[in-house]
Amino acid sequence: MKIKLLAIGKTDSRELQKLVDVYLKRLKHYVKFELQLLPDIKNTKNLSASDQMEKEAELILKHVESSEALYLLDENGLEYTSVDFAKLLQK
Repeated sequence: MKIKLLAIGKTDSRELQKLVDVYLKRLKHYVKFELQLLPDIKNTKNLSASDQMEKEAELILKHVESSEALYLLDENGLEYTSVDFAKLLQK
């Protein structure tokens, strides 16, 4: 199994980037993992929240093959424990 994490925008925080790097290093022993940072949507000041989400969805879908499973991670979505999330990914 290979996991590809698509994220829009990059962090300017060195501390956060160091944590991401440590986590990626740990993950490589267990699963093939790829982090792909997509560029921020430009001119978001002129877009409504729903228009911005639509543009971001289009950007993400350009990087997903039709044969791949897609999981959207959202702070307002369902919450899983680590074990339950791992089980979901194994399906």
